[in-house]
Amino acid sequence: MGDKKKDYKLVADELHEICIENIGEEYRIFEKSDDGGSHIEICFEEKMPSYARKLISDPFMGWRVIFCIVPIGYLEAFHPIKEM
Repeated sequence: MGDKKKDYKLVADELHEICIENIGEEYRIFEKSDDGGSHIEICFEEKMPSYARKLISDPFMGWRVIFCIVPIGYLEAFHPIKEM
């Protein structure tokens, strides 16, 4: 049934690089699960960048990918980026 799932951290790092280098929109990446199993959810604010689906395949490195669109300000309010 396709590629074997790679480690989530490795996949998330690759997705962060794609989103930062090529998309440049506010986003967050989450590991989630539903009755279909574990998947990756990528959230963007207000609209889906037109080229995101071209850059991020489904499946991606063996993971099912779900794109989620949320209102402007949602990601910062409910999922702020943690300072390191």
